[in-house]
Amino acid sequence: MGFDVPLIREARPEDAPLLAAAERAIASVPGKLASMPDEIVDDDLRKKIVELDDRCGGIYLVAEHAGTVVGHAFLEPLSLDATSHVVRLMIAVHEGHQRQGVGRALMNSLLRWARSNPRVEKVELQVRSSNEPAIALYRSLGFVEEGRKTRRLKIGPNEYLDDVYMALWVGP
Repeated sequence: MGFDVPLIREARPEDAPLLAAAERAIASVPGKLASMPDEIVDDDLRKKIVELDDRCGGIYLVAEHAGTVVGHAFLEPLSLDATSHVVRLMIAVHEGHQRQGVGRALMNSLLRWARSNPRVEKVELQVRSSNEPAIALYRSLGFVEEGRKTRRLKIGPNEYLDDVYMALWVGP
């Protein structure tokens, strides 16, 4: 790891512009995110931070190192009663901070929270098939592949990436 374990804290609404800017930087590399940079709006992230809390069965975290936000992640409950035991995970390690333990620190915090929340039984995520370091991290934490959507993202003329669907059972 490139530095000490980052501080993990709950996201605050005032973090939204910084998080959105980081996501726009990540999205500028074809295939890293499904969103295009101009589709990432500060206010959308602010709303997500406000809506995800223990009352709704979700959480939004950021990772900081030396006062700089270096990653963010959230767990969002699915909305239907029949799927309310499932949370969707989204994680972004900011450019220049990959492979330094930021993702693992965020994942460990999210999974600790999920395991302590009686409403959460399953954590789901999707990851690009080309993101081998992330897939390896998820597998090391116990996630298994549940499916794949082939050629789901178009990143150029006749150039596609698959989305891999992974999940971890944390409930009884």
